Parts: sequence; structure tokens; C-alpha cells
Amino acid sequence: MNWPALDTSLAIARVEYRRSLRATLQNKTQLLGFGVFLLLFVGVPTVGGSYAAYTYGERILDALPVLDGARGALALAWLGPVALIAQRAVGKTARIEHEAGMLTTVPAPDVLGGLVLAEAARVLSVAAVPVVAVAGAFALGIGAPAAVLTIVVALLAVFVTALLAGHIVGVVIKIVIGQSELLTRYKSVLAVVAFIAYFVAVSSEAFGRALVELFGLLQASPTAWFGDLLVAGVPGVAPSPVRIAGALALVAVGVPILLAVDVRAAERLWYADRAQPGTRTYEESDSDSTVLSRVAAGPTRAVVTKIWRRTRRAPIRLIYVVYPLFFLFAPLQQAFTTGEIPTSLPILLALYGVWAVGAAALNPLGDEGALLPVTLTTGVRGGQFVRGHVLAVTAIGLPLVVGATALAGFLSPLDPASWVTLAAVSAVLCVVGPVLALAIGTRFPRFGTVRVSRSREVVVPSKTAFACYTLVVAVGALGSAVALIPSVAALLSGLIGFVTGYLDLSVAIGASVLRVGGGTVALALGLVAPPLAYRYVSRRFDSYTL
Repeated sequence: MNWPALDTSLAIARVEYRRSLRATLQNKTQLLGFGVFLLLFVGVPTVGGSYAAYTYGERILDALPVLDGARGALALAWLGPVALIAQRAVGKTARIEHEAGMLTTVPAPDVLGGLVLAEAARVLSVAAVPVVAVAGAFALGIGAPAAVLTIVVALLAVFVTALLAGHIVGVVIKIVIGQSELLTRYKSVLAVVAFIAYFVAVSSEAFGRALVELFGLLQASPTAWFGDLLVAGVPGVAPSPVRIAGALALVAVGVPILLAVDVRAAERLWYADRAQPGTRTYEESDSDSTVLSRVAAGPTRAVVTKIWRRTRRAPIRLIYVVYPLFFLFAPLQQAFTTGEIPTSLPILLALYGVWAVGAAALNPLGDEGALLPVTLTTGVRGGQFVRGHVLAVTAIGLPLVVGATALAGFLSPLDPASWVTLAAVSAVLCVVGPVLALAIGTRFPRFGTVRVSRSREVVVPSKTAFACYTLVVAVGALGSAVALIPSVAALLSGLIGFVTGYLDLSVAIGASVLRVGGGTVALALGLVAPPLAYRYVSRRFDSYTL
């Protein structure tokens, strides 16, 4: 077998690492998000973990079964990098930029070595400092400087083997998908299903029980040997010398084997013929024709059909609609854990559903893409363009939102009058929201594509449109809550008094005044703004020039 040449692989790794770093620095939003991630999930845990390790290290050794805990923890932790690296390999890191040119000038093993080293550099850029800091603090706290070496070596061994294993899993998944016409055609749908399954799994109580079971079962696995290596330098702990030798042998033997398998899998991925899904012709089904004929005709119906067809071809273009689902994690986890629907869940479902239905129509001009000149010069008028977009998203989204809200409300402690009202209001807002979204998206369109994976670019709404629409929905929801729920108005009144008092402004606004103001804002956004937005989009479409 031809092994990767170290010098060539390092050169490729440097280029790939610089390219990923440059891409992050050029995207201000991504850079801001990455900075927040580093602060909250790297910086704070590093400082807190180092303090706790230094202060309570000896107490931890006295109170816990360190050896069994280290074995189970490292065996379980090994699965984390495997899943992460596999997911990234499926997304983009299993292939290199300008693949055809690279593979005709550089041997495939060298390319594979460069990709793996670049991925290792990305992960270590984030994880190296926290690991060394916490390990050093722990070693100083227990008075055993040698513990730093064993801890770092053990964690590095876990990472190296998990990196190669995860990369192999990701490459194999790409081979299976890439050589199947069916999976290639529906890979976007599969990605959405996988995300939903993951979201449901981590929200359930069964996920925690599974981790506990795995913690005990994996103590007998070979990856648990790294736990003995981890505590080899900790005084008062008696790890097995045989297991320590086994951990070192696992790295010495396993890494070359995993690397050889990874090279073979990568060559199969890069050189094998990919499946080419045949060109599909989309014909309007009888069911679609029957439904549309009852509510739309002519150009309006054509707009609806085109939007549905475009979404069916590339559902990944609506991936941004999924992002706020993370705010439902807490109530969903509570529902799965306790078996009872919390009061907040139907409210949050209604709020998210209303937002999502409108957000699906947030970039009407940009979604046309290269066909925008054709659309502008056809017989479609502005009003028909607006009605087509509203009908396209509400015909599918409104029943789902109302049904989910009503079902969650029925199963929750909310009284029938409350959840029925909530479902009815969500139905109205599912029609109002898209009209406002169309106006905002028309004012702040985006025509350029955004890369969502190494091989896929889609057109998504602009950040300005996204933020403005989200703000409008949030303000409308807050105004409605203040107007309809006295306790919310009282809470907001007290909050305003506290903040202004802290700033020595002494401004007091009564709850009754806030209720009137909230109702005015809600009515303005729900009744006054939609006709104005409809008129604006219609005129803008009719007078639009390239």
C-alpha cells in the first residue's frame, strides 16, 4: 500500500486549514457566532473547569471511583468525536477543493492525509488549550505534575483513533449515498429526517438512560483501556499495566490499520462513478390540481405550482426555517421526560409555526434566481404574485401549525377556551405573516447564493430581512401577550420600573397603559400593516427593473 507522504500531506493540510480560516474571517456573521461559541462553550468551561480541577481535585479522588469512572468516561467520550468527524466528513471534509486537479497531480493517499491533518488542526485549535489548562490545573491541585503527561497522552490517543474512525464512517456514508440514485435524489430529505430524529432522541429521557447503560457496558471495551492510561500518573490510583500496554498497542496498531482503510475508502469515493439521477418531469397531480382549482386560477395558480415544484426539487433552500427549532428543546425535553405537555409548548409551537410559515416566503425575488427576468415579463401581475406566494406557504403550513397547536393545547393544562383561541389566532397569523414577510423580503432581497456544504449552494433570505421579520413577529407576539394576559402586562410594568429606577430615571408605566399599547401594536401589525404590505409588494413587482 502507498502510505501518505508526510511533507505533501502537511502542505495540503496547511492550505486547507488556511482556506477554512479565511472563509470564517470573511463571513462576519459566522465569525461572530464562532466568537460567541468560543466564549460560552470554550472560554467559560476552561476557566471554570481549571478552577474546579485545581480546588477540588483531591476531593474528587477521595469521593469517586476514579479508575472505573475514567474507563467508562473515555470509552463513552470516544464516540463523540467519531460522530462529529463523521458528520463533517459527510458534509464537506471528505472531499477537497478542485478535486479533479488535485487527484491528477497528487497521489490520493497524500490528499487523504492532508484532509485528515487539516481536520485534526481545526479540532485541536479549539480543544487543545482547554485540555491542557484543565489537566495542568488538576495536576497542580493534587501535587502530581506527571499527571499532565498521562492525561494529555490518553486524550490525544482517544482523539487520533476517533478522528480516523469517524472519517471512515463519513466516507462510507458518502459512498453509499453517492452510488445510489435513490439516496442521491432524496439526500436533502434524508438530512432533514436525520436532524429531526437526532432532535427527538436528545430530547427524550431514553437518551439519558442509554448513555448511562453505555457508560457501564463500554468499560469492558478496548477503548476503555485509555482510562487506565489517563490515570497512570495520578497518585493513589492503581491502573492495570496490561490495560495501559493495550492502550498504547491499540494506538500503534490501530492507527495504521484505520489509515489504510481510510485511504481505500477515500479512493473508492473519489474515483468511482457517481450515481446520476435521471431528469425528472414534474406534472401536476390530480390532488394538487383539485385543491388549487378551488382557490386559485391562471397566473396565481402558476405561481403556486412553481413554488411547490421548486421546493420539492431543493427542500434544502428552506434550511434556515429549522434554526429556531432549538428554542423548543426545553419544553420538548420536558414533555418527553415527564410524559406531560407543559403549558409553554402550545404557545411556542404557535409562535414558531407562524414565524416559519412567513419565513418560507421571505425572499420572493431572490428565489426566482435566473428566471426573474422571465417572471417579470410574463402576464403575472403584482397582486397575483403576492397571492400565489401567500397561498403556496399557507396551504401547507396553516393546517400543520393549527393542528400541532390544537393537539399540544388539548394535551396541555391549558383550558379549552385558551387553546382554541390560540389555534384560531395562529390560523389568522399564518395568513398575515407571509404578507409582511413578502414586503420585508422584497425590500431587502438576496440574489446571491450561500454555501451550505462543499457541493451545495442555495439562495436564502438576507440577514437584514431575517432579522427584521423576526423582530416584527416578536413585537407582535409580545404586544398580543401584554394586551391579552394581565400578568404579562404587570410583569412588564414592573420590569420597566426596575430598569428605569436603576438608571435613576424613575419612569413608571401602568399595566393598563401597557395593555392598551400592546393591543394597539398587535392590531397595527395584524390589521393595518398587511394591506399596506400587500400594496407595496404588488407595486414593487409591477415596477421592478433589473
